[in-house]
Amino acid sequence: MPTTLDHQRKLAELIQRRDALDAAYAKDPWRWLCQQVVTRDESADGAVSKRLRRWPQDKPYLKEVLSILRNEQLTIIPKSRRMLVTWLVAGWLLHATRYEKAAANFIISEVEQKAAFVVDFRCHFMELNLRHEEFRRQPETLKTKTGLVGRLTYPEQGSFLWGLASSSDVLRTYTASKFVIDEIEFIENAPALVRAAIPLLEHGAQGVFVSSSNGPVGVVAEYCREVGFTKWSDMMSLDGERIAYAS
Repeated sequence: MPTTLDHQRKLAELIQRRDALDAAYAKDPWRWLCQQVVTRDESADGAVSKRLRRWPQDKPYLKEVLSILRNEQLTIIPKSRRMLVTWLVAGWLLHATRYEKAAANFIISEVEQKAAFVVDFRCHFMELNLRHEEFRRQPETLKTKTGLVGRLTYPEQGSFLWGLASSSDVLRTYTASKFVIDEIEFIENAPALVRAAIPLLEHGAQGVFVSSSNGPVGVVAEYCREVGFTKWSDMMSLDGERIAYAS
């Protein structure tokens, strides 16, 4: 018959296995996404439980974009609304915030409400709904005036993820580890934001500009035109050479 000591040993083994797997997740965000993260299909009908989806690891572009995010200091992502780019970028930022020490990460959007939507309904949702409860953490939350979670803080890491409204000086006010400007084509002062981002990048921050199309002009549109990007497959070839990024 198992003794109390047997149970304690078993528990210690389980904790050790969990910690070892969590350490592996810290080094491999794609594995963490595929094995633990759940998304939500907000267009589906029915109960919330029926809208939950396992991470879509069958979409190769998600792994390719994640590899780029991990390897490049500045990433510009033109997207279609049918793509899951916002989920991916939110997952990348959440992973960095919960695993990296003293990280100051930001999501910037046209208004605070839109930035907080990503923090609350993407990042916080993923944390609360990790497939195995033993890997879930309990970040401190700060809500906006409208009740959305606008900031997640992980005290053990000394790291936070904060959703902010765009302004000409928002990137000059804070020192960022990573920042994402979401739907930058729809932000009126986008060129000023880009100029303000340059000193952060020069000091080692990682930046991401994301947007669906707003027509033939705009920050993302101009960069895409400059490098000859017109469709996703263009990203796999530059100057005739196939580019392979590490996973």
